[in-house]
Amino acid sequence: MEINKYRRHKYPKVERKYGEIMGIKVSITTKTEVLEFINSRLETKDKFYIVTPNPENLLLATKDWLLQKAIRRADLSTPDGIGLKFAYKFLHAKDLEIIKGRELFLDIIKIADERKLRVYLFGGESGESEKAKEVLARTYKNITFKTHREFPQYSKNGQPVSEASRKMHKIILGSIKLFEPDLIFVAMNTPKQEKWIFRNFYRLLNVTGAMAVGGTFNYVAGSMKLPPKWLEKLGLEWVYRLIQEPWRFKRILNAVIVFPWRVFMWKINTPERTRSRAETERK
Repeated sequence: MEINKYRRHKYPKVERKYGEIMGIKVSITTKTEVLEFINSRLETKDKFYIVTPNPENLLLATKDWLLQKAIRRADLSTPDGIGLKFAYKFLHAKDLEIIKGRELFLDIIKIADERKLRVYLFGGESGESEKAKEVLARTYKNITFKTHREFPQYSKNGQPVSEASRKMHKIILGSIKLFEPDLIFVAMNTPKQEKWIFRNFYRLLNVTGAMAVGGTFNYVAGSMKLPPKWLEKLGLEWVYRLIQEPWRFKRILNAVIVFPWRVFMWKINTPERTRSRAETERK
């Protein structure tokens, strides 16, 4: 079935400000406003989904129309990564609040615990979702969690890669529908997770909210350590990640070298009226 056959639900109109970095949407908001928005949507059961682009994701989106569409369609596109803060300041001479995706995930989990919600953990590497579920369930006892031990393999377009994966995909979607979670957190690499949500979220009629969370399950499960706070404050989290995961060298290079260069060239080659665009979007 074609993507465009899945129309958005009509929600009450809510004003949200956003800006753009190299043509890609980012939310101009605070964490307090984000949590108020999420609480409001959970109260009314109006569907919403959240993406958390970082410099590397944003670079990918400039060359991937479907990823760009998935980000633009998101109700919130909260910037995650100090590089986006510097880029926005450079392009628009305005501040942009960075909201760490993994921290926002835990804030939403706290809301789910207060509201006694049902939460589905989708994806993650080699059983990480199960480990994350066990860790979370020990602290947040009011939440009903569900996940699976294994998940299908997906292409970069967020689609099953084989017949076996398609069958497993259908089984898991059926399981999610039966479980009727209030929230679903999708943990895959970009662009898979954003496209998976874009393709599947509106089929899951009883799910109110979805969020792309990347490697968050790894941190929750304890298989990946968080960087020291002082490194985060200095914007040097990438150094810690490079030491922990040297195989990420190319991705980190894109975030700390290629991304700033592309932003610089964008400012030189793009008219002022396009660069300074910051609108109020109604959804």
